[in-house]
Amino acid sequence: MKQFIETIKIKNFKAFQEEQVFDIKGKNVLVYGTNGSGKSSLFWALYTFLQSSIKSDDEVKKYFETFDELNKQTHQSLKNVFMPDNADSYIDITFKDEHNISRSFQISHNNINTNNNTDTRVQELNLASDFINYKLLHNFYNTSHKQEINLWPVFERDIFPFLTVGTQNWLEDIIKSLTNDVPRTPRGNVASRGRKIRYEEELVVLNGKIEALLEEIERNANKFLKEEFFENKDVIKVDLKYTKKFNFNKVRQRLWREDMAYKRREELQIKLSIKLKEENSTDWKTIHRPHSFLNEALLTRVAIAIRIGATQTRLESLFKILVLDDMLISLDMSNRMDVMRLILNVDNKAELSFFDNFQKIILTHDKGFFNLIQRHTDDNDWVYYKFIKDESKNEAPKISNDLTHLQKAEKYFEDAELENCGNELRKAAEQVLTQYLDPNMKNLKSDFESLGTMLNKAINEINNNRFNKFKTNFLSSIELEKLKKIKEDYLIDGSLSEGEKTALTNTKTRIFDLLIELNSVSHKKETLLINTKEILDRIMNAASHAGENPLYTTELKDAIVKIKELKDFLNT
Repeated sequence: MKQFIETIKIKNFKAFQEEQVFDIKGKNVLVYGTNGSGKSSLFWALYTFLQSSIKSDDEVKKYFETFDELNKQTHQSLKNVFMPDNADSYIDITFKDEHNISRSFQISHNNINTNNNTDTRVQELNLASDFINYKLLHNFYNTSHKQEINLWPVFERDIFPFLTVGTQNWLEDIIKSLTNDVPRTPRGNVASRGRKIRYEEELVVLNGKIEALLEEIERNANKFLKEEFFENKDVIKVDLKYTKKFNFNKVRQRLWREDMAYKRREELQIKLSIKLKEENSTDWKTIHRPHSFLNEALLTRVAIAIRIGATQTRLESLFKILVLDDMLISLDMSNRMDVMRLILNVDNKAELSFFDNFQKIILTHDKGFFNLIQRHTDDNDWVYYKFIKDESKNEAPKISNDLTHLQKAEKYFEDAELENCGNELRKAAEQVLTQYLDPNMKNLKSDFESLGTMLNKAINEINNNRFNKFKTNFLSSIELEKLKKIKEDYLIDGSLSEGEKTALTNTKTRIFDLLIELNSVSHKKETLLINTKEILDRIMNAASHAGENPLYTTELKDAIVKIKELKDFLNT
């Protein structure tokens, strides 16, 4: 059953203080905020909430303890340190399904209902969702030059927990099924030789499962790199090798104790190498330390491909979120938009359709990037937020809905700020036309175009589309001589068979049906564009709104209606 997040409530958690409500109504979310404004607090609130579904109550409660420097049991507390010790602290999320039935879940010090088996929605959402931030991608290649890249820590923290094996995730399966400890006697001694041999055979099977998973992720990553980043050309390949595996002696050390994280990095290894295609050759050159030879943009693409390759190994789910926190910070704007085109699947590619069911939450500190995404998305499907915080004060971030230009125009009109309303209407028209003329977000570097130029281009495109549709449907599929006969009384033409006459009648009907369709839809679009152009020309004329001209107020109201119609109609 399709479900989505309806409301997020966060109180006294990380940067948040008094209860902050995000009423997102099942939409995707785009957030802009400067560094330190609380964006990452939203990321970690969602992450902590979902991860609580696979933790015990005590493991969850530690995040909501009041911090006490002398008590190590409180050192993982995520309560806001500037709130009173007795202040309540929680994360509360409401889900709604396609039948409009809601259910709320909460984690706090006193109430945890995300990890029970009576309603497994949070567990299901956790297994299907993905969280990616800039640190995760940076960790793919954050290694000294003299070392090989070992991705085991990345897989352990950021990939295995989000891949499913039956009813649990890969990390749980690896730990609980086999590698928590070797078989032992009731006195704690290592079990008999026969049991040891059987256990080692089971470890071989486990290592084989991990290798098979890595091979599948590698295939997905290389396909993604080739098709989405390099225009289907052989340029670069990912090579993932499971070079240091579980064995009896390693497991015997009890690698999963909290103080053994560093030891696991030494004892377990998923080596990342890169293969580059040699020019004018079918050979590939292997780069064993890619972080020493490749630039950060290329390494980021590799990391994204591996991460998406892992996502593609999952079973499809209708209930999942994708949370991205400044994921593309190391890429320039053009490369960022290349990646966003893929995540938003603006080309409707079948191979990227697994992105479509994610409820997306995108967080960024880059205002330009925020504006571009907002310009190319629709407020019917998205909600936009702005986070602002004065870092010199110990206050919670100020969070507000970031209105679209059309929404701002309506608000200015209601407040009788007519000049501001006119300016926002022009920006709204530019946004609507940008979405229509550049639906795939590919013309980011094009020269500035005036609104008039954009309107004329849109009119021309409608006319071209009308002709191209007619040409595709008829001119290339019908013999010219037979097409000419449609003008004549072909029904009494003795040179035509009854079958040919029937075919011409069907063609004639199709032609008129298409002409009616094209002229009803395209004419409506063209009329709206022309009316919009005339209205905007008038309302942007300073002389038209000198003083309190009632005509100007009427035209502003009419312009709001027309741009709404234009926005809806251009998308049909």
